[in-house]
Amino acid sequence: MTEEINGASVCRFADIEILRYRIDGFDALPLERKLLVYHLSEAALAGRDITFDQNGRYSLRLRRFLEGVYQHYQGDRTSEQWRALEVYLFRLWFSSGIHHHYGSEKFEPGFSEAFLREALSEVQEQRSELLDLTPSVVDDLLQEVFDPERSPRRTVQDGAEDLLRASSVNFYDEGIGQAEAEAYYAEQAEQTSEQDRKTPPSYGLNSRLGRNGDGLLYEQVYRIGGLYGTALERICTHLKAALAYTQTDAQREALLALLDYYKTGNLQSYNRFCVLWVQDTEPQVDFINGFTETYTDPLGMKGSWEGLVHIRNEAASLRTRKLSEEAAWFEEHAPIDSRFKKAQPKGITATVVTVAMLAGDSYPATPIGINLPNADWIRAEYGSKSVTIDNIHEAYRLASKANGMDEAFIPDAEVRAMLERYEGITEPLHTDLHECLGHGSGQLLPGVSPDALGAYGSTIEEARADLFALYYMADEKLVEMGLLPDGEAYKACYYRYLLNGLITQFVRIRPGHKIEEAHMRNRALIARYVLARSAADQQIELRGIELIVHDYQQVRASIASLLAEVQRIKSEGDYEAARALVEGYAVRVFEDQHAEILERYAKLGIAPYRGFVNPRLELVFEDGGIADVVAHYDEGYAEQMLRYSRDYGTLPSDPVAVEELRTPHPSEQTLAIAKELRAGLRTSMDGVISSSMREKGLHYGINFGLTLEYIQRRAAALPQSADLARYLLSRDVRELKLIGQLIYPAEEVTLEVATYLASTSFSNPELRDCLAKHLLDRCSDAPNWSLTWVLDEEHNYQDILPVGFICLARWISRGWQVQGESLRSRLMARAFVALEAEQEAHIMPRQQAALLLLKRWGRADAEAKAVMLERPELKAWVESSEPIYREFADDLLFELNFEA
Repeated sequence: MTEEINGASVCRFADIEILRYRIDGFDALPLERKLLVYHLSEAALAGRDITFDQNGRYSLRLRRFLEGVYQHYQGDRTSEQWRALEVYLFRLWFSSGIHHHYGSEKFEPGFSEAFLREALSEVQEQRSELLDLTPSVVDDLLQEVFDPERSPRRTVQDGAEDLLRASSVNFYDEGIGQAEAEAYYAEQAEQTSEQDRKTPPSYGLNSRLGRNGDGLLYEQVYRIGGLYGTALERICTHLKAALAYTQTDAQREALLALLDYYKTGNLQSYNRFCVLWVQDTEPQVDFINGFTETYTDPLGMKGSWEGLVHIRNEAASLRTRKLSEEAAWFEEHAPIDSRFKKAQPKGITATVVTVAMLAGDSYPATPIGINLPNADWIRAEYGSKSVTIDNIHEAYRLASKANGMDEAFIPDAEVRAMLERYEGITEPLHTDLHECLGHGSGQLLPGVSPDALGAYGSTIEEARADLFALYYMADEKLVEMGLLPDGEAYKACYYRYLLNGLITQFVRIRPGHKIEEAHMRNRALIARYVLARSAADQQIELRGIELIVHDYQQVRASIASLLAEVQRIKSEGDYEAARALVEGYAVRVFEDQHAEILERYAKLGIAPYRGFVNPRLELVFEDGGIADVVAHYDEGYAEQMLRYSRDYGTLPSDPVAVEELRTPHPSEQTLAIAKELRAGLRTSMDGVISSSMREKGLHYGINFGLTLEYIQRRAAALPQSADLARYLLSRDVRELKLIGQLIYPAEEVTLEVATYLASTSFSNPELRDCLAKHLLDRCSDAPNWSLTWVLDEEHNYQDILPVGFICLARWISRGWQVQGESLRSRLMARAFVALEAEQEAHIMPRQQAALLLLKRWGRADAEAKAVMLERPELKAWVESSEPIYREFADDLLFELNFEA
């Protein structure tokens, strides 16, 4: 059964194959452990939208666009255009954005712009879906897809140009340059208190860098109440539920620290969590949840959101335990300068695990080993946790059986036999050494910043861990420890690693592209360095693309030499040496060699990249309680991705725009105008009207009691400024909020902006009505936004239905027409349902607004009027014993039958 699941192929598209993995041992866990796995898994999945938004500001919008077309298109789904669109969406899901997850280049759509426009039009007209995608919005989104000059690469790290301006990741406001971002964080480091210097925070890890109207940089911090706050609230809901099932007090304390970190965004709280987490080595079930790896950030500072849940494999962990217990020996005998060695490696905890859930930056593509936390000072003082993911290793191995790769690239049958004999042992052991000891080895010299190597830091760190692992793979110590069967086994690891770094990893790179991803650069750096050293002593050679190793011990000597230099670079923070090493060995792709590699590989018909679908965990209820948690392995790739978008869609399509509304950073000029405006309002205050409004239920933090006519006059004297409007709208002052609505430039209002403003005004009838009148009346796309709020049942727009109905009523009164039979039918049905939705004795705002829409629509549209008069609901209300429904019927019939 295990082999039928582990490594089983789910589907294949582009250069990717999707596999399954099995949670070995899950069924045998006690219920408490299963529930811990379940809630930690739910917390991991709840951050999915964060990863998409971090990878590109258009990622969430494009995902919603393409998923809507994919689900609702009724045209020919066998055409080449449709199949190309399907592949594009599948790739977007896999990469959490529109750039290749490894190569970082933007996908080339295999379908035409005209086809996508036609498909969208069909979905809008026939299904009344995606109505908010108006022509101007669609033009912008399609430019992102089809224009090769726009957002060409997600992350650029080759140093030939400004890294931030060349990259399209959403960690920085557009236009922020590399030098000013580096200067911003350098200043933060310089201003660190003496206390914080002892436990330095990972600056920039959990924030996006924005720019205000004065050109000053500021951080939009990821926290509850801040950027990505709604996702973090959902994550924290399940982390709190997990507290009931923690295995140790230490695990509970770590979760509480993580909850505090998500609440405050304080990086010292994150440090506290990391220290507690790394010291807690007892639990069978453990997790990763947070802004963790920095590979996607061009500057190597900002953490991508990642979630992972795993269960310790007790038998296999004996191997890693042996390595951990000998950490001091390995550190002492490392071929590096004694200044860079840790006097006593602390707390290196290594385990072999079975992954139970992958999420965020670890899904669908996932690492096979992890070592955390990343902060060097925590590693030095408290140690690190290292895991080798056994069931992912096994899934890869089973999926790769007899795929012909070795026969194509290793002509020597004796070498293939050596690999067949030893690789099942050496590959997991190499991962163990890399994660358990490599990342935990060495130390920075006093005063050296962990970020000193900038964009080259990730590649250097991965190279350092790999070199450490490779050096010791050939040490007799491993044979003495019983981890290798003999002194020949290491050769299989060396051969495979060099072949990968020199040849086979290049099957993943498209012609004309450079090496961008940190792990690929690391492997190329090591293998090419060894090859360059072989020019003198012929330890290895390449005959075309055939690798021949003449002297494995000389290869080890080259590895030792490079390890010493890489550790020096890391310990001293030698940026220029890091740049020279990476740019010299790890970036270039040799065209002639690459062409032959790709030609040979193409004949095999296998996918160069693999990823996974997750098991689906289901709660089983009996007698009113939870009786079990069952893992299902039957979900398809598209089925899972669409379910995740539906069930874990925690963010608006443009979270940054909403955050700029909720927490504006105004310019000095804006603050001066606002200060003067508020002073003027205060002098004109009418306390009697203010008190009267409060008695009628219109609650504001401050209410000066001024008339709408006065407010409109004051607004007319102000500039139409989004910066000023956002700031005024963020103040809990009645008059400022109303003025903010009046001066917000209509051309800068988007669906996300309108939705946020509607959601923050739904409980206040004055704000709600004025929003429709003062702002939405001026926005040509407002009817489409309102239709989205009214008709989209997948999203929780219940609170803003009144705004949607009122807005539509006002636009219809001014001549706007509801187009298309499907749309007209759905809108009318939704309005009648809204009228029946409440059982209160008095009319609710939603009912008032729906009734207003029907009356205005019936007056303006004879066809709509005729349909309304024949609605069974209306006929039933006329005869109803409920006074409220008879009132609806009388009101609506009077309006529809009124003759001017």
